Amino acid sequence: MQTISINLPNTLGDFVHQQSAEHGIDKYFERILREQQRERARDRLEAELIKGIESGPGEPITPEFWQEVREEARRRSALKRGENI
Repeated sequence: MQTISINLPNTLGDFVHQQSAEHGIDKYFERILREQQRERARDRLEAELIKGIESGPGEPITPEFWQEVREEARRRSALKRGENI
């Protein structure tokens, strides 16, 4: 584990002390940081979804499509293992 020191204005410092008294300082900051991680992950996902939407019309997903995906995955896996197909 790492130790981090920060300087806060008095009003924020008081708030942090109050919250840490209720929840424990480690748990308090861990919760805040995990919330930030989730928010960033949601933002990245949203950006990728928007990119997908703006990339043009989609393609239908059929059983044949999934068969091609599986075959390509097997082919790539075999190549990584040095096997010839």
